[in-house]
Amino acid sequence: MTSIEFHILESQADEKAYLQLIGQQVQNLYRQSKKIYVHAESKEQAEAIDEWLWTQELDDFIPHNLVGEGPNKAPPVQIGYQEPPDNQHDCLINLSAEVQSFFSYFLHCFELVPNQEEAKIKARERYKFYRSHGYPLQHYKH
Repeated sequence: MTSIEFHILESQADEKAYLQLIGQQVQNLYRQSKKIYVHAESKEQAEAIDEWLWTQELDDFIPHNLVGEGPNKAPPVQIGYQEPPDNQHDCLINLSAEVQSFFSYFLHCFELVPNQEEAKIKARERYKFYRSHGYPLQHYKH
């Protein structure tokens, strides 16, 4: 059964802080040799995450690409905003306001929540969904 973690950003919800939280989560999972799919809210957000990962220091570089781009052999981190890639991944990082129909394809689902009232309301709805379906839940504040 998929385990669910909510990570809530407590600082002001500027885009830079949110991208940093996303990047830290990707780095932590990558260091654990996990395959990761980051599900963005939009094409623009997916491209912003991709760009942010490209601008990290060489020591912190993580092989990644947007779904459908890059080499035939997919890197361990893929970023998209529609359907997940075909190959199995260990971890889903959901940045969307909705529960994704494919979340249970993954061993772990990470819900990253910016410090915005509307985002928190949507996160509570997702939390209730997971809880009502018996998924193991944890939550963290950053």
